[in-house]
Amino acid sequence: MTLTEFWPQCLLQLKQSLPSQQYQMWIAPLTVGEENGNWVIFARNTFTFNHIRERFWPSVESARQAILPDGNTPLILKIGQGQSLQAATQAVPLSVVASPAPAAVTAPATAVTESPPAAKPETDVATPEVAPKTRATPKRTESAQDIIAKRLRHSQSKSDSSPADNGESSNIKAAKAEKPEAAAPATASDSAYENNKKSRYTETNLNPEHTFAALVQGKGNRLAHAAALSIAENPGNSMYNPFFVYGSTGLGKTHLVQAIGNQLFATDAKVKIRYIHADEFIRGIMNAFHAKSFDAMRQQYQQVDLLIMDDVQFIAGKDRTMEEFFYVYNHLIDEKKQVILTCDTLPTHIDGMDDRLKSRFSWGLSLELEPPELEMRVAILQKKAELAQVKLEDEAAFFIAKHIRSNVRELEGAFKRVVAQSRFASRPIDVGLATEALQDILAVNHKPMTLEHIQNTVAKFYGITISDMVGKKRTRTLARPRQMAMTLAKELTPLSLPAIGSGFGGRDHTTVMHAVKSISKLRKDDAETTKAYETLMMILRD
Repeated sequence: MTLTEFWPQCLLQLKQSLPSQQYQMWIAPLTVGEENGNWVIFARNTFTFNHIRERFWPSVESARQAILPDGNTPLILKIGQGQSLQAATQAVPLSVVASPAPAAVTAPATAVTESPPAAKPETDVATPEVAPKTRATPKRTESAQDIIAKRLRHSQSKSDSSPADNGESSNIKAAKAEKPEAAAPATASDSAYENNKKSRYTETNLNPEHTFAALVQGKGNRLAHAAALSIAENPGNSMYNPFFVYGSTGLGKTHLVQAIGNQLFATDAKVKIRYIHADEFIRGIMNAFHAKSFDAMRQQYQQVDLLIMDDVQFIAGKDRTMEEFFYVYNHLIDEKKQVILTCDTLPTHIDGMDDRLKSRFSWGLSLELEPPELEMRVAILQKKAELAQVKLEDEAAFFIAKHIRSNVRELEGAFKRVVAQSRFASRPIDVGLATEALQDILAVNHKPMTLEHIQNTVAKFYGITISDMVGKKRTRTLARPRQMAMTLAKELTPLSLPAIGSGFGGRDHTTVMHAVKSISKLRKDDAETTKAYETLMMILRD
């Protein structure tokens, strides 16, 4: 087996075993070549070389062992540029790979066709020098339909290019002469339609930049993204109605739910869509109260086909607002209209929300958006660079992504700062420029892990205050975050148990020990606690 046959098979195995985003970002761009009888895999720069060696080289070696268990040609990773190859479309059986392929390459064409085992891998990987010899099948003949279609296209092109030669009649010429006048009403009609479409889109309150094309997929939003696409294709499906998306601030909830609206509007401009923030709904209730026009206000929302409300938790504790939304919500669900809601927590955890609404919010599909992992953050930066039409070097993208970890909104803010610095200084975006632009953020991020930082992060994650965490209350909603923070402090700081207990309102070291044991046990038995622990650990350590 040659290198040009081996590498597409290796790419196929890696593509099947690695997450799609990691494969596309790291493995697909690799090139290959041969030096002194060795097979060489080329990485494009030092940063990529180090990352491949540390994270993916064992996977490459495993794939090589699976394809060539008895192979003895050394496989070397180097920095440089070689031949770019695509992944094979299907795996070659091991018995075929083990056949003496070199003999097939040097033999005459007739000898190759007599040896199917040697011919198959060459055909599968489509090696340029070998593939023509391996195919014994005759060249495909054109069908009658193909010939007729080709002749029609040829005749049409001749007619378009030289009308005079085709004996064009005076009637046809007259019709062509009248064509511009006939097209004028259609143009006016199209213009009116476009103006009407723009007016209808303005009424949706959607942001045209929030589309699926501009949304980067990753581990943290893959399931929600798939569900959103299904809703855009078939709104009102009881399985996804309502669609409740929750998660911390800045993770892309608004972008995701507005992408559904934009996709649906692009498919059918007549559909009635309304995107609102909860504050807008609250203001509408206040205006309706003063004008005594609740029926009109309610009718305004009940006639839509898709209602998207952002930050629904803000209507909690406002009795009349919750009551009016209850009526609107029930009407839309009964009429099989789609309702999409975003929130910072699960429906059952919204403090002050009417129990009837809590129950109804849980009817459909509730999904959480998680903080983006490193590869997703890099992909977001590259997408932003593509949309902004600026060149972002790979090393700079990874540098920014490594230091901005909390959420997508802060990542976008950091990217804008770097782009602005690049334009003001007329310099390319590299690691040096990114360091200068983000020096204040980097200074904060390079501070050693402290108990205060852990407490702030955990408090923000659970939606409580620092005073609640270090206070004396022992309710479950406060005790669990407190135990989580103690456990993380023990694992991420060099502080002793008494020192950690002291930082939590002067508690005893035995309390810290109990907290660590409790969280350790819950991580084995409770999936939600395990997920919270892993997410917080990623935020603090990533």
